[in-house]
Parts: sequence; C-alpha cells; structure tokens
Amino acid sequence: MIKLPALLSNLEKWITPISEFLKGDGLCKQNVTHIELALEEALVNVCRYAYQPGQGDIEVRYQVLDNHRYLIEIVDSGVPFDVCTLPTPELKACISERKVGGLGVHIIRKMADEMTYRREGDCNILRLIFQAAPKQNDGVTPFQPCA
Repeated sequence: MIKLPALLSNLEKWITPISEFLKGDGLCKQNVTHIELALEEALVNVCRYAYQPGQGDIEVRYQVLDNHRYLIEIVDSGVPFDVCTLPTPELKACISERKVGGLGVHIIRKMADEMTYRREGDCNILRLIFQAAPKQNDGVTPFQPCA
C-alpha cells in the first residue's frame, strides 16, 4: 500500500514500487508497461479532478490474486465519480471534432481485464484487475481488453 498526497509530482512514487513488484513476480516487460500505463492514467485523473490541488491523498493497494492475476485499487476521498460510467470516446472522428477527455479512461479499459468502481463511505475505489503472463511465456500476453 502506498499513500501519498494527490500531486502529479508523486506519480513515480506510486508507479515505481508497483513496477518493481510486478517485475519481481516475473512479468514480462510488455505486461508491466500495460499495467504502468493504466495506473498512470487513473492516477493522473484523480490528481487533476478529485480534489482541490494538494488537498487530499491517494492510496494505491496492490496484490497478486491468483494464477498471475494482479489487483490494483486506487482509493481517494475526493468528489464521488464513477469512471466506469463514462462513454467510450468517439475515436473515428477528426480530432478537431472530438469532445475533450475520455481517452485516458479508454486506455485504462483497454489495458485492464476488469475495471470496477464503488463508493465506500467517503471513498472512491477504482479496482483494476490484470491477467498477465510470466516471462517464461515468451512475452505472449493473455490480456483480454474490456470492450
């Protein structure tokens, strides 16, 4: 568990220990990179939108569930926001015609096998689960992105 103020300057302090944990568990570089990207996108969203600048913390919990399934939970006590309700952004429109926002959440959905949100008391809890192959699997990843 890593709990730090919700500041973009803390991104590396959340991500590096989790990356080291994943590498130590034998994940291939591609799988670690996918998890890092999803984690970074989620953390940036909380840092930017959950609190007034510098007024809250983010707690990141991580663990191996079973059979190379990895759980990462991002917990904050900011404004309630169910990220799972955001619609899929329009990806085929010209960039000048697209609505701003939503691409980070789209990336998280594509990288994680499961993404759920719950509000528990005064906390937002974003739960990400990744199914990842160990290095011995020649880098083949069983990630099954969410639709």
